[in-house]
Amino acid sequence: MNSRYEIGFIITPDANEEEVKKIIELVSGTIKKAKGVIGNIDEWGRKKMAYPIKKNPEGYYVFIQADVDGSVIADLERRLKQMEKVLRYITLRLDDKLKKANKLTKRWLKIEQFRKKSQLSHEESRENSDSVSKEEETDAVEK
Repeated sequence: MNSRYEIGFIITPDANEEEVKKIIELVSGTIKKAKGVIGNIDEWGRKKMAYPIKKNPEGYYVFIQADVDGSVIADLERRLKQMEKVLRYITLRLDDKLKKANKLTKRWLKIEQFRKKSQLSHEESRENSDSVSKEEETDAVEK
């Protein structure tokens, strides 16, 4: 059963373009061999890290979204761990997070709709009370 994953990894800044492409091709090739579908490959490029990793203040960031079987992820993580040029990697399963996010979004929409309704009814009652008081003022002036 395929699930949606996002695989993120940081490559050392001293790696040239050829080595970066080779690592990306290795990851995407592993996914394709397992009959997975690559959704998006997002290369952020060289970025400064929050803290140095192996005395490197910068790293080359790459994120890959893929629909693949969970057993392939274990193999992919093992390969990433063995690569010297990869400083860090992380794999996130997006299915669960998206479901939770969708539930929260629906709940927030309901709350927002309720607030709008209560605000409209409050404004209408205020307008009605203002119009009644204006009518009373005009009646008082006419007398």
